Amino acid sequence: MPVRKRALVIEDSASLLRPLCRMVEEQGFEAIPAMSLAEVRQALEEYPVFSVAVADYCLPDATHGETLPVLFARQIPTIVLTALNDRQTREDILKMPVVDYIPKDSPASLDYLARLLKRVDRNPEIKVLVVDDSHAAQQLLCDYLERHLYTTVTASSAEEALQILRRDGDIRLVLADYGMPGMDGMQLTSAIRRLTGHNRLAIVGISVQEDPTMTARFLKAGADDYLQKPFSFEEFICRITRNVEFIENLMTLEHIAHADPLTGLSNRRHFFEEVQHMRGALGIGILDIDHFKVINDTFGHDVGDGVICHVADTLRRYFPHALVARFGGEEFVVVMRRDTAHPLAQRLEELRQDIAGQTLFHDKGDLRYTVSVGMAAGVDKDVRELLKLADERLYKAKQTGRNRVCAA
Repeated sequence: MPVRKRALVIEDSASLLRPLCRMVEEQGFEAIPAMSLAEVRQALEEYPVFSVAVADYCLPDATHGETLPVLFARQIPTIVLTALNDRQTREDILKMPVVDYIPKDSPASLDYLARLLKRVDRNPEIKVLVVDDSHAAQQLLCDYLERHLYTTVTASSAEEALQILRRDGDIRLVLADYGMPGMDGMQLTSAIRRLTGHNRLAIVGISVQEDPTMTARFLKAGADDYLQKPFSFEEFICRITRNVEFIENLMTLEHIAHADPLTGLSNRRHFFEEVQHMRGALGIGILDIDHFKVINDTFGHDVGDGVICHVADTLRRYFPHALVARFGGEEFVVVMRRDTAHPLAQRLEELRQDIAGQTLFHDKGDLRYTVSVGMAAGVDKDVRELLKLADERLYKAKQTGRNRVCAA
C-alpha cells in the first residue's frame, strides 16, 4: 500500500489547531498535530517522513522560531503561519528556506494555506526552465523555485533553451531574462511561441531595465507575465503560482473536452482530431463487449460501468503507445502504426483471450464476459474507410459466434 502523504501541523492554540488539521486533511494529507517543540521532536521520532509542515512561529518552549531549524534539518518543506506580522519578523522568516509566510490575522490565511498545500503536492511534477546567462541569477531563481518544490532546468542562452524545449515536452513554465547576448529574452519568447501555444507553456519575461514599454513588448512577443528586477521572493512566487495554475486549468479544460468522462480514454471527437495526423501503414481495431445489455440487466448499470472501465484499462495495458478511444456505449477503437514484431491482429487476439479468461467479482455475483473485435489495415488509406471495413468485420465476428477477432 502506498504511504499516505503526511503533514506536521504545529500550533499552540487548541482552538486553531483543530480547524488547521481538518483543512490539511481536506487537502489529502494525514495531519499529525503538535503544540510545542517537545511534541515536534516526539512526532519526528515517531514518523520518519513528512511531506510538509505547517508551523506556528512562536511556541511555549520555542518563542523565537527555534522549531524551524529542526524542520529544515529534516528537509521538510515548511509553511510558517504566525500572528507576528511586523516587517522585521517577516524579513527574518523569508531569509530562511521556508515555502512561505502566512500572517494569521489575514481573513484569507486558511484559503491561501490550502492553495499552498496543493502546490506542495503538485509542484514536484512541474518543470520550470530558467534561462539566464548569469549563473548567480540562475541560482537565485532556482533557489526560489525549489523552495516551492518545482523541478528546475537551466539554460545559459536562448539557443540552449530552444534545444531543451524541443526535446522535453514536459516543461510548463519558462523564465526568460531579457539581457542575454545573441538572441535576447524577447526574441526567445517569440521563438518559443512558434513551437508551443499558451495552452501548454507559460512564459514570464524578466529584465533589470526600467523601460516602461518592456511589459507590453514582452506580452506582445508571447509572454504571459513580466517581472522587473529586483523583485521580492513573495512577489516572484505569487506570479509563478498564478501562471502555473493558469496552465493547469487550461490543460484540465482541454482534457475534459477530449476525454471520455467514464474511462478517461479519448472521446470520438478527439479520436478523429488525432487520427487525421497519422500517415503510413495503419491498423484499426473496433472492439465491442458481447451481450452488454444482459450484463446491465442482470448486475446493474454500476457493474456495467465497471466492465467498461475494465476494458479501457486492459486496452491501455495492451496498447500503451496507440490511440485508443471509447466511441460510445460498449464500443472502443484502437489505431496504431504497423509493428512487424507484434502486429495489431496478434495483440487484439491476446487481449481477447485475456478478457475471456478473467473473472470480475461483485456483491451481486461473479461475472465473466467476452469481447468481439473487427480489424482492418492499410497503407495511406482514408481512416474512415478503414473504420468502415473494421466495423463490417466486427459485425461478422458477432454473427459467427462472438468472442473472436475477425481480421479478414
